Amino acid sequence: MVEEGKREAEKDRAELIHELRNVQAERQALKHLLRKAADLVDNLVEHDCEEPHREKAKVEAERLRRATSF
Repeated sequence: MVEEGKREAEKDRAELIHELRNVQAERQALKHLLRKAADLVDNLVEHDCEEPHREKAKVEAERLRRATSF
């Protein structure tokens, strides 16, 4: 009876570790996408855009980059 409980606990632990690793991989992928989006925003802003538009784009790109630090 005790051995069965230990096996079940080990199985639960292995499943939780697997789930945690999946979540960590998803988190890394999302961070990568946010960084890529920030770079795209920076690249899309044309130099001949009006200053308020350039500044707003810079702020948004920085907001996306900050989101990757969580």
